[in-house]
Amino acid sequence: MSTTRLETTYDNISSGFYRKEQQFKKQFCHIYASRLSQISELLKSKATKKFGKKYPFKKISELSEDSPETCIIFGTFFKHQELKPSILKEISEDNQLVPLPPRSNYNDESDFLILEDELQRIRLDGKINVPEMVTGIVGAVLGYIEAAGVFVVEDFVFYESGPEIPLKAINFSPLIVFLSGLDLANVDNDSLSLDLFQQWLYGNLELPTDDDINPVNVVRVVIAGNSIRASPAKQQKNMSSLTLRTFDTKDMLSSLKLLDDVLSNMSQSVEVDLMPGEFDPSNHMLPQQPFHHCMFPKSAVIREFNGVTNPYQFEIEGRLILGTSGQNIDDIKKFSTVEDPIECMKNTLKWSHIAPTCPDTLPCYPYYDEDPFIIKKCPHVYFCAQNDGNIRSENYKNSNGQTTRLITIPSFQKSQTVAVLNLKTLECKNICFAINSDSHSEE
Repeated sequence: MSTTRLETTYDNISSGFYRKEQQFKKQFCHIYASRLSQISELLKSKATKKFGKKYPFKKISELSEDSPETCIIFGTFFKHQELKPSILKEISEDNQLVPLPPRSNYNDESDFLILEDELQRIRLDGKINVPEMVTGIVGAVLGYIEAAGVFVVEDFVFYESGPEIPLKAINFSPLIVFLSGLDLANVDNDSLSLDLFQQWLYGNLELPTDDDINPVNVVRVVIAGNSIRASPAKQQKNMSSLTLRTFDTKDMLSSLKLLDDVLSNMSQSVEVDLMPGEFDPSNHMLPQQPFHHCMFPKSAVIREFNGVTNPYQFEIEGRLILGTSGQNIDDIKKFSTVEDPIECMKNTLKWSHIAPTCPDTLPCYPYYDEDPFIIKKCPHVYFCAQNDGNIRSENYKNSNGQTTRLITIPSFQKSQTVAVLNLKTLECKNICFAINSDSHSEE
């Protein structure tokens, strides 16, 4: 544990995700109004560049069926879905009035899009891919209104994130380790995979990995949520589907103690950032706040331990890194036909919004003055925890020529695998700590 680590510059820039007050008197419509106002201002120059200056900008209220002309309108997309769950349907199910089969996806051929601005809404038709869209996206649409009162889309554009900080050259190769889904409530106390990972991190274990993956070069460990649980606890038969998340007190306390032991040991060797996840004992609404320090009496007194928000954004050695514990991507998969988490991540970058389905189908805090989930700067690295699958990494280049390294991080409890990011090259490789199998690394 006395391994000497490389020194790096670090800045936690997640201030927008910290809630300074608990104010629930505001309506959720304000966050949509703020989102539309913020992104529309950013989007105007992008729309002019793509469509040209010959098309006027108009409000929906200014459209006329009597004298239709091709124009550009801004608005928030609303996806009308008959299969979308609602509180009334859940109450009916609860009282056994209408049995509703559980669904993992709510798309249907009858879905259609509506565009809303500050005053009105209008139905969209034409050249736009309805199945891939979700509610809450802000975009600019080129087209014209027809006699039926429908706006026929000829083209559309999104902001695609803000400017990207130029990468500065560094002459050393610091590493960041990403993992998620420790799921300590469902893991054996003698779990060897987690022990192997810790011993490798401390430099006590040699693995047949690439030469550029040296544990001595690890400067930070980011644990991206679901450390206590990676799935919901089993509900009792008489428990309502509307009941808030519940935790078995005995299991939770023992899991927290085990997590505190793991974190305190790691924090004595390297900087550790702990994010809350969907099934952790934390606030359920996004953005999730850092765990309270009283949960980790051993770790909280160590300077290298950092409780952080979900989403989490930080800058290290001039690299802007943004990530979530996965709720935003899981929700997009439910309400669109895009099943690949990497493609969902690309879409959030195109839409310039981490979680566009907030607050429609994904709970979030009712912000009033601004929407903190807008992506104002293009990140160099964008990571997301995913409960299933393998670690995947891909470079994504947007229409502005900006490149982002995308990383999906599966449950450690299921995969026994961590992602290792080289900050110099922004290459990502993975290391498997599964017992009775060769530990390996691959890009």
